Amino acid sequence: MKAKHLAITILFFIGTLSIQAQRGERPDPKAQAKANVEAWTKAFKLTEDQQKKAYEVILASNDKRTKAFAELRENGGGREEMMAAFTKMQEDTDKELKKIFTEAQWPLYEKWKKENSQRQRGGNRGGNRGGK
Repeated sequence: MKAKHLAITILFFIGTLSIQAQRGERPDPKAQAKANVEAWTKAFKLTEDQQKKAYEVILASNDKRTKAFAELRENGGGREEMMAAFTKMQEDTDKELKKIFTEAQWPLYEKWKKENSQRQRGGNRGGNRGGK
C-alpha cells in the first residue's frame, strides 16, 4: 500500500514537471510552495507558524529534487534511478511535514496527496468535450 501511494505521488510530481516542460515552462518553486501551503491551509487549517514551516520544507524539497534530477540526467540516470531518488526525497519531505502537522492534520494531508495524485494521473483528462 505504501509503495502504491509513493508511486502515485511520484506520478503526480513527474506529471506536473512534464506538462510544464512541454509548455517550455520551468516550475517556480516559490509559487509551487505557496500554492501547496494555501491549499493545505484551506483543507486542514494550518496555523501561521505551520504555514511558514511547511513553505520552507517545500522550498528545500523542491531545490533538492531539482538538483538531484539534474545530476541524474547529466550522469545518464535511468527512469528507475529517478523514481528511486524521487521516492526517497518524498519520504524525507513527508517526515519533515509530519513534524509540523498535528495528529489530526496528518491523515488529511495523506488524503490530499492521494486525491491530487489521482487528478494528476488523469482523473480529469480531456476536460469537458461538448458534454460527452
